Amino acid sequence: MNKMAKGALAIGVGAALLLGGGGTLAVWNDTETTAGGSIVAGDLQLTPVDGDAGKGIWTNAAGTEIKLASYNVVPGDVLTYTQRLNVKLTGDLMTAKLTMTQPSFKNGGFSAEDVAVEAPTLKKADGTAIPAILTPSDSGDVIASAKFTFNNRLNQAQSSVNASATFEEISYKLDQQAPATKP
Repeated sequence: MNKMAKGALAIGVGAALLLGGGGTLAVWNDTETTAGGSIVAGDLQLTPVDGDAGKGIWTNAAGTEIKLASYNVVPGDVLTYTQRLNVKLTGDLMTAKLTMTQPSFKNGGFSAEDVAVEAPTLKKADGTAIPAILTPSDSGDVIASAKFTFNNRLNQAQSSVNASATFEEISYKLDQQAPATKP
């Protein structure tokens, strides 16, 4: 065997002994730690506007302000409830949807089936319309108006004549919408 072949064989046997014979072959690695920075969470708040400006107002289909306690509703009547709310949205990708829950009735004169409630329309104090999905630029005073339509069911056999009920609670809810992600 020539010297070249003997050298190659010696190197091969040495490598086999290192790998298979319990020896180690070093692989380089390195680890570094960096400062990731700090982050602050956004905010979402919903409150009625303080004082008389924050009291809800009822109007009838003619647009006339009414006192609910002395108004006699008829089948097909549409009443609008308008409430000023203070909305606060903070966050770079913050979006939220303002909804109103179906009110409950006290004294049982009407049921939820007797009154259809539409989702509130939203606008700013200057009358500018606000889309259904709010962003931080919509923060501040928001005027929410919802229509209550008294169904013709009230007239069936005149079962609801002289019925009386109290709107126990009209509740608004502000739900954050999950930020859109890229596919």
